[in-house]
Amino acid sequence: MTYTTIYAARHGETELNAQDRVCGAVDLPLTERGLVQAQRLAELMIGKGIEKIYCSDMIRARQTADTVGRALGIQPIADPRLREMCFGLLEKCMRDDTEFNRRKQVFAERFPGGGESILQGAHRVYSFMEEMLEECVGKTALIVSHGWTNKLIATYFSDLSNEEFAEFRLPNCGYAKYVLHN
Repeated sequence: MTYTTIYAARHGETELNAQDRVCGAVDLPLTERGLVQAQRLAELMIGKGIEKIYCSDMIRARQTADTVGRALGIQPIADPRLREMCFGLLEKCMRDDTEFNRRKQVFAERFPGGGESILQGAHRVYSFMEEMLEECVGKTALIVSHGWTNKLIATYFSDLSNEEFAEFRLPNCGYAKYVLHN
């Protein structure tokens, strides 16, 4: 029996993360602290047998993935399907904003002002996962993306209740490990 191992990590800190605000589709670089977090993530990934690195094409995820990639000698592959969800008018809101938190359990409704619905985000992320997993059978890969993208990756591997989905959160440069038995 072969195993496919996927590590799914969140990018390092941005200025909006430091302010406890939602980044969403706002394309921000890492802060100095975020760069240090990315280096720590790179050190944690050494020795895990990672053969491929995939990342969002947004700058904060690319900077994080590039840091890990340099440490492992692997060139990350950027994919726009791994971008963070677009939260429309709720971009940059405080993380504890009432409307933002209500919408964590509203899957078919788009975020107001041109945002995505959770179902649209899931479709995008799941299409990436299907393709990536076909390429990585029996391998170990790292995906560097975003908070909500990681929520959606978690639902790909595990059933989550609406409440568990709403509460799921990786810290900056935190990661989850998923193992598939092929």
